[in-house]
Amino acid sequence: MGCLISSTLSHLFACHSLRYNLFFWRLDYAGISLMIVSSFFCPIYYIFCDQPYWCIFYLTTITIFGILAIITLLSPALFSGRFRSFRATLFLAMGFSGLIPATHALFFHYGHPQVLVALGYEIIMGILYATGAVFYMTRFPERCKPGAFDLVGHSHQIFHVFVVAAALAHCVASLVIMDWRRVIGFPTLQ
Repeated sequence: MGCLISSTLSHLFACHSLRYNLFFWRLDYAGISLMIVSSFFCPIYYIFCDQPYWCIFYLTTITIFGILAIITLLSPALFSGRFRSFRATLFLAMGFSGLIPATHALFFHYGHPQVLVALGYEIIMGILYATGAVFYMTRFPERCKPGAFDLVGHSHQIFHVFVVAAALAHCVASLVIMDWRRVIGFPTLQ
C-alpha cells in the first residue's frame, strides 16, 4: 500500500513546482523499493520459519538491497530521464533476486502443492512487474505516435496497471502460503 500511496501522491503533487517534483518522484522511487522489499517478507517468513537461519538471511539480504536501492535512487545525479532504464533495471534486479529463495523453497518443500501454487503466483507477479517495466523503459506506445497517448494509454499508466495486477497475484500467493503454514503448523521453539 505504501508504494501505491506514494505513487498517488507523486502523480498528484509533482506538477506543483520543481521542488515538489523532485521530492515526490523520489518518494515514488522509495515507495517502489519498499513494495519490492515488502513483497518478500510474507512468503519468506512462512516458507522458511522452520529454518530460522535462512529466513533471517533472506529477509536481511533483501532489506539491505532495498536500503541501498533507496539511497541510490535518492541521488540527484540519477534523477534525470537519462537514467530511466537504470532505475527500472535496478527494481527488476531487486525483484528477480527472489529467484534464489524461490529455488531454495522448491528444493525443500517440493512435495507440498500449496508451495508450488504460491510460487506460481509469485512467478506471475514477477512476469507482470517485468512486463510493466518493459512498457515503462521503452515508452511504448507513445513513442510510436507522440501526443496520441498523453491522456490515456501512456506507458506509465500501462506500467501501473501491471503493478496493481502483480500486487493482486502476490496477495493470492501470500494467502496460499499462509494457509499452507497454518495447516502444516509452525515449528515449536525449544
